[in-house]
Amino acid sequence: MTDTAFDIGFETNGPIRVEATGEHIARVTYDRPDAMNAYNEALLRGAVETFERLDDHEAVRAIVLTGAGDAFCAGVDLNDMPLRPEMEFVEYETGLELFQDVVRTIRSIGTPVVAAVNGYALGAGSDTALACDFRVVSDEAVLGETFIDVGFVPGDGGAFLLPRLIGEARAKELIFTGRRLAGAEIVDWDLAREHLSPDRLLDAAEEFASELANRPPIALAQSKHLINDSFDVDLDRALDDATRAQRICSQTHDHAEAVAAFREDREPEFEGR
Repeated sequence: MTDTAFDIGFETNGPIRVEATGEHIARVTYDRPDAMNAYNEALLRGAVETFERLDDHEAVRAIVLTGAGDAFCAGVDLNDMPLRPEMEFVEYETGLELFQDVVRTIRSIGTPVVAAVNGYALGAGSDTALACDFRVVSDEAVLGETFIDVGFVPGDGGAFLLPRLIGEARAKELIFTGRRLAGAEIVDWDLAREHLSPDRLLDAAEEFASELANRPPIALAQSKHLINDSFDVDLDRALDDATRAQRICSQTHDHAEAVAAFREDREPEFEGR
């Protein structure tokens, strides 16, 4: 992807890089390669702020998330942790919310996020990958809910996300055993759409992100909200939400453009309004 038709327009906080890698595509790179991009407080806070600002950016229609070096995100940085066992419960809870806020933000923004998993995605890093709307993995990727190895539970959303992605029994197997899936196994377990050689990973992720970015942005964002929210509501509430979302979409320029393009037998040009 070479068409950089817009400026990101802001500086990131924490060890994160953001760049426009194609028309309407933003690439977010966790940039702590010496620590395998493990989370410390600066990376956690920077990630939340970055995703929120990109979601508000009128030119960004899809985000690709990856890690610098040989890892996607290897979990928590044990040498620079925002959590310590000796903390009072309220303080510990606040520290854990820093991790949860990353997952919460990825799930709540309307912009689709594609994880390009290039190496280790373990513990909190696995939960971050699972929170993304799609995952593309390299042959060197390793995905694992490894919390059980240190006597922990998936504290960052994994116990919520995994059963919805692969079913209860398979999720329990991964969480209870801490089993790590590598390369093609991740696809075999229905946790990624494809696996590729490392040199093809980012191109493939951005090609798919470009496909998403070419869809009507408001309808896509509303669809993401409907799907994500459907796990927490009954059918009547889901149908009410669908009615509200459909009404919003019906009043957009993109809907009118799609109808006009269909009638005129041409490709639509979506503007996100």
